[in-house]
Amino acid sequence: MSFDFGRIPGKKSFADDYISTIRMNVAKYPKKTAVIFGDQTMTWTDVWENSNRLDFALLELGLNRHDRVLILLPNCPEYPEVVLGINKAACVATACNFRLTAPEVAYQLNDCGARAVILKSAAELETVLSIKDQVPALEHVIMVEDGAPEGVFDYKSLLAQAPAEEPDVETDPGDVHLLMYTSGTTGKPKAAARTYKSDYHMANAVCHELGLGSDDVYLAAAPMYAAASMGYTFSTMMSAGTLAILPAFIPDKIFPEIERVKATWIFMVPIMYEWMLSTPAEVLGASDVSSVRHVVSCGAPLHNATAKKMIDSFTQAKVSNWLGASEFGFISRYTYENGPAGEGCVGRPVFDLELAVFDEEGNRAAVDQPGVLYGRGFSMWEGYLNKPEATKEAFLDHEWGTVGDICRQGEDGNFYIVDRKNDMIITGGMNVYPVEIENVLMAHDAVADVAVIGVPDDKWGEAVKALVVKAQGSEISEDDLIAYCKENMAGFKTPKSVEFIDQVPRSMIGKALKAQMRKKYWEGKDTVI
Repeated sequence: MSFDFGRIPGKKSFADDYISTIRMNVAKYPKKTAVIFGDQTMTWTDVWENSNRLDFALLELGLNRHDRVLILLPNCPEYPEVVLGINKAACVATACNFRLTAPEVAYQLNDCGARAVILKSAAELETVLSIKDQVPALEHVIMVEDGAPEGVFDYKSLLAQAPAEEPDVETDPGDVHLLMYTSGTTGKPKAAARTYKSDYHMANAVCHELGLGSDDVYLAAAPMYAAASMGYTFSTMMSAGTLAILPAFIPDKIFPEIERVKATWIFMVPIMYEWMLSTPAEVLGASDVSSVRHVVSCGAPLHNATAKKMIDSFTQAKVSNWLGASEFGFISRYTYENGPAGEGCVGRPVFDLELAVFDEEGNRAAVDQPGVLYGRGFSMWEGYLNKPEATKEAFLDHEWGTVGDICRQGEDGNFYIVDRKNDMIITGGMNVYPVEIENVLMAHDAVADVAVIGVPDDKWGEAVKALVVKAQGSEISEDDLIAYCKENMAGFKTPKSVEFIDQVPRSMIGKALKAQMRKKYWEGKDTVI
């Protein structure tokens, strides 16, 4: 039986996506500060109208629904309006680490099939122009800073020529709006596809967990291209809060900036907290940080020693450890209101997400028994672009998905990360994928075999270590191989150390036994991540 209430039919201007929520916020708070960047401020009307202009400009360039636009920007005041404008044009925003090398950027451009790229400065432009002939789909390059050469569009000029009114573009909550690059056992990054609806629910979950509202000020100190930063940015935008964006992370500048902008919550990866809290006590004590309500850690394991430092430094705030992933947005949250739990504790599922641990046969694991952590809920990703097999491997069925964390659920109801099913390394909050580094090293004539692992590091959390078998007769040195890697990959991926071994231990089917190789370096640790 269907109901007919006699309502007037027509297209609705609202849906469960973040654009309609921001549209409502702009109507309520048109003059409220949306972005702070140094001495520059922008209202929500400014951000909204600039995103409208970008929307119109992309349409004028001939971009269509579902076309991909790569964002190659550092932290800057334009970041929120760029993401919003791309999505208003029904295009797919593709976040990219601006520190990647030219071949790494080329891979991402080709994999996602981007027709346009928006970049900041001459440095990023040089990278893109050096590989443009390798990227056949790329048609348009847009530069934010002044000085765009012939053949490159000037961002400010494009916006100045476009109307401030919102174009009438059809989007659907189920459409993919964002590609976040992550990786796995193939060694090549893969794009986790997120829909308007999934990020609407993800951001709502953050607002629910932290109680965010229009009076909150989020200090964006971590790179905005990262998945967690993107998620917390959406949450701020949906709650009509204020984004106080730092151009870069400088440890002794965080506390003064908190006082200056009256930040109410911050997010950084654990190593950033370690660096910040290692600055001299007189520097930390000179700033008033009493405005902070929430101190959030995500992106890498937060060890209890670091958490205690955070609690001691932000006495009026709630400290929380979040488990996140590009695929899910945010997975779980642990607060330290009752003190630290065991190492590896990531708490309980965030709002509107269910978690469970399954064994290798697909059955629910018993309490305290390790297995693969799966989740299901509204905020999950759709799958991996161009990689149906990786998508199939990530899902237990039509709804339970995993990123491969090995986990146990304790009797206290909290989830504890034990290890990773894949061998990803998190160093300084950056994801590093061993097979990608191994592929580079194996291309060197002096290398016969190699395995790359993560080892404990006081500064970085984990450090990249290459275990190398030399080719017969080779006299290659550790310094030589590290220098070679620096020439062929981003600095954060380059091994911090190289150890020469007689052979890489492997299983009967040839798989490198990395858990075995890591074991001696992690002895005495509560976790092996």
